[in-house]
Amino acid sequence: MTRTLRSATRVPPKHSLPTADHPTDATRDTVRTLTSGIKLVPPAKQNLPGLDAEETRILRKKQQRLRASAQNITRLASKYGSHIVNALHATYIFAQHEAGTAVCVDAAGWILTCAHCFGESEEEWMAHRKKWLITYSGVEVEVECIVWDARRDLALGRIVCVEGVDVPDVFAFVSLPPSSLGSPELYMRTPILCIGQPGADDLESARPRKTDYALVEISEGKLRGLIPNADPQDNSEIGTLKHDAWTYWGHSGAPLLCRETGSLLGLHSSWDDETAMRHGVPLVAIREFLMEHLPGLSTRESPTVFSDAPEKRTEVITID
Repeated sequence: MTRTLRSATRVPPKHSLPTADHPTDATRDTVRTLTSGIKLVPPAKQNLPGLDAEETRILRKKQQRLRASAQNITRLASKYGSHIVNALHATYIFAQHEAGTAVCVDAAGWILTCAHCFGESEEEWMAHRKKWLITYSGVEVEVECIVWDARRDLALGRIVCVEGVDVPDVFAFVSLPPSSLGSPELYMRTPILCIGQPGADDLESARPRKTDYALVEISEGKLRGLIPNADPQDNSEIGTLKHDAWTYWGHSGAPLLCRETGSLLGLHSSWDDETAMRHGVPLVAIREFLMEHLPGLSTRESPTVFSDAPEKRTEVITID
């Protein structure tokens, strides 16, 4: 099978960061301790940390488009229910031209995406461990990639900087389904939604031109099982989870969500250019990855209502 990386391309009202409504005091106190170290950058700073003038220009252009489309995409998400509005709040897009998507999996601002969104090699990842991401409503955060797992094609980062007037007590996040729902049947024809960022370059055109896709698209589909006899922990060549939700170059890292509950069932990562089947990192790999690097995550559940505002060497690198 040929793996085509989706992040590889040729070359409204006032919005605030998504936060949970009325968290308990215990949750608030715990999370505040974890988020207290996040830096704050004043709004509309000319150049954001780590970005040059051109990179900042691209980011600002995306920010303007996201703010202009925020109400429409929120309206679309609300048709599926508050659990999908929550997932929209928890989804981030990469600010660079090459696109890419990520999703928050913990109220303290832990971000999950595909490893190749931070680098195709260890050297590339080490050189670009920090990247700016943007919410659907145009709020920017800087994420530092802490764990890079090439074999699973998963990366875990944390929000280290926010552009705005304050840092929220909690970030919107999606939960994993209960471990009891991890049976093989889960991967067969389960209705899903994919929230992701399609790339701006039309790679299907014979001449250079741009697509007319929105920066954030919500698409429907179903899971289509796992690749037979493949190790679901090895997604280095192509994602072992199959699905048919629409994606485009740039969708790598986009959450594949249970349409009924909003829980995270996988991440889109790649496609087979011979069969046109979309592929992703399956839940079993995500769960094991997060259990290793975010112990206790499975005991936390995301809020349901948010405001609108070994044979093969495993290449896992962690930075303390």
